[in-house]
Amino acid sequence: MKRQSTIQFPVSHPGQPVRRLPQNSAFSLIELMTAFSVLAVLMVILVGALEPVSKTWTESERRVQTYQRARGALELMARELTPAVVDTRMQFVVAPGEMLTEAGALNVVPDSPALFWMAPLGKNGDLRCVGYYLFRDDEKGFFRLKRIFVRPKNPEGYFPPMVNLENARDLKMRTSPTSADWFLDQWDEEAFNEEDAYNEHAIVSTVSDGVLAFWVQCYDLLGNPIPWLSESKVHPRSDLMFNSAAFFQQATTEPFENGKTMIYLAMTEFSMKANRLPAELEITLLTVDDDSLVRGREIPMVENHLNEGGALDLEKTVESYQDLLKASGINRVKTFSTRVKLVGGS
Repeated sequence: MKRQSTIQFPVSHPGQPVRRLPQNSAFSLIELMTAFSVLAVLMVILVGALEPVSKTWTESERRVQTYQRARGALELMARELTPAVVDTRMQFVVAPGEMLTEAGALNVVPDSPALFWMAPLGKNGDLRCVGYYLFRDDEKGFFRLKRIFVRPKNPEGYFPPMVNLENARDLKMRTSPTSADWFLDQWDEEAFNEEDAYNEHAIVSTVSDGVLAFWVQCYDLLGNPIPWLSESKVHPRSDLMFNSAAFFQQATTEPFENGKTMIYLAMTEFSMKANRLPAELEITLLTVDDDSLVRGREIPMVENHLNEGGALDLEKTVESYQDLLKASGINRVKTFSTRVKLVGGS
């Protein structure tokens, strides 16, 4: 027989209070509005406190990005520049970027230097051809410092010619006092086409992104800026900024009688190519973080300023370009420089 459940109600006894069943409780509308108001005020206070922290964090990330880019690039260049070598068969050249464009490179900044040299960077001191130049693609927002690196046994023949055993008088073996053809004649468009993933002939790579400007200042033995070869009035006409194979002399312990510490020579039957390196180089980079480039602002071109002696006025040039960037609304730029003493230039 099934048991039937019964509901028992509380029974009050004389002298005892009546027990009531619990009732469901709820917040009133005023209480809810008060709670939401308090919560909103707390959120505003919290967001206001976090905003400065967020800005500081973002700014720190940008600063770290620009510092890492510049430091890595300058350290690599200094390490490869220090052991640079020249002799009657090799050159050290600072050329305007448009010369590299004529050799097949794309998007080279025209008024920025292209730097080429030879250095014993291979195994057992084997020579390597090294170079740096500034790449700029405004449509894609790419502003990159590029590096050229060529091994002697390059299958495409991009390594500069060093010797011709069959013809000792081969003119291609001779460095020019006025041009960089000893390097440039060996290169073509394929040598600079790193965008093609299937191109196995490329000899270039990206060293750093976000580099808006790149300058090279050469110094003589007495620490003075070397005038650009292109500014000389007596030397055979050249568009180069510096050429180790040019006709020139450097003062060693004190200036010449005319007060100069470096003079270019006219070409005569007695003139000899100097085949000398600068004593020091000052490398300067101007970098910016990715956020500044993404905003799509127009990046101005570099304008070089020379002093009365025909050498690059580096300080004025950098300040002038920084002003151009600020006028374009680009304020978060950083300038980095390093001095490199060339072992073979002393």
